[in-house]
Amino acid sequence: MSDFIRTVAAPVETVNGVLAKLKNACPGIAINLRENFGDLSIEIVKDGSADESTYQNAYREVVAALNDHIYALEDISLCERLFQLLKLRQATVSVAESFTGGGISKRLVEIPGISEVYFEGLNTYSNKSKIERLGVKEETLEAYGAVSAQTAYEMAYGLLATGNCNLSIATTGIAGPKTDGTKKPVGLLYIAVGNEEHISVYEYNLKGSRQAITETAINIALFLAFKKLK
Repeated sequence: MSDFIRTVAAPVETVNGVLAKLKNACPGIAINLRENFGDLSIEIVKDGSADESTYQNAYREVVAALNDHIYALEDISLCERLFQLLKLRQATVSVAESFTGGGISKRLVEIPGISEVYFEGLNTYSNKSKIERLGVKEETLEAYGAVSAQTAYEMAYGLLATGNCNLSIATTGIAGPKTDGTKKPVGLLYIAVGNEEHISVYEYNLKGSRQAITETAINIALFLAFKKLK
């Protein structure tokens, strides 16, 4: 018998600590971990020797400790979970991507039935595209640059302003291996997630290869969209 916990961007030390505590409390279990660019699947397998009451108490402690990073307590992908929530909330999502290059939209359209909740995905890579397709202000780009909280905000706002979606996701950042000619470091990124009430912008500084930075950012963006709907 197995239980699953699916998380994104959970701190390694927190995960290791609570899982070690669980194993100490319940010797009759095995823990299998699968990690994919910050998307972590925790499978807890218990045999008949594990005391059920002790296990449930320890399992609840793990869930409580990782709560801010959990998107599912079953073996389901992040995109599938977001799809379920979009349908439940009767919401429609649109995406504007710069450095993630359409990766978020690609993940979404791999889900059967996504057309029920997905309006459009724009790969607004250049500044001109951001201006013409999303209404990002030239003065914003001149004052703060394409990789900025202000630009991410206006990208997300531009999607919502069309009236064709009620959840927007926007990304802008520097995936490397070289920077963008500014003093901003490789791995700096901004993700904006918004609805009719509020647009939130998040800043991250990721490490690793171009692929690792991009794929991790995609997972984080999808998770932030999930949390916005939740």
